[in-house]
Amino acid sequence: MVAPQSELLHEPALSYAYPLYRNMLDNSIVFMYHGPITPDLVVDVLGLVEYRLGDTGEDRRVSKKLFNIMVESFTLGEDNRRGHAALVVRQLPYLYSVCIGRRIPSPLVYQVKAFLDRVNTLSPDQLREEYHRLLQSREPDQVQFIGGIPSISVLDLARKSHDFLHYVFEYVDDEDTFFSLEARIRKNNL
Repeated sequence: MVAPQSELLHEPALSYAYPLYRNMLDNSIVFMYHGPITPDLVVDVLGLVEYRLGDTGEDRRVSKKLFNIMVESFTLGEDNRRGHAALVVRQLPYLYSVCIGRRIPSPLVYQVKAFLDRVNTLSPDQLREEYHRLLQSREPDQVQFIGGIPSISVLDLARKSHDFLHYVFEYVDDEDTFFSLEARIRKNNL
């Protein structure tokens, strides 16, 4: 007996559903998105995450920090010329993890890495001073970029997470490298 063509078309997608589901469960992923970042998407995603957090009884301060970090992460994911971004939110017993991933130009990897390493060495007071310096030094509607990444958003993530920013660069080709940045919010340090 030959399977109808409609079954053959959908069979490959079905083979990914359960492994993806298991991966999300095993890694405590509460939200995952891949696609373009739009203002409507940001509103929808924040509403969805708020709904999911409402069921857990999470502390309001933790929820607020998580929302702020997600908004900043979305600004890091905006680059329609290089493709879509990926966002992953994990909930562990002791922290939330928000990871944004997107392509950046391969020749700029060193510049972005040097900036992130410098940000990770700054104290909370130094982060605040650097953030305010950038706010005061720029013209309205003009953002300073480091390797295609808005530097003020990176500083704000570091300020709000009260932790190191974790990052990975995965070489795609001579033109693009996939850049992932993770900010963590500890539940007990608020």
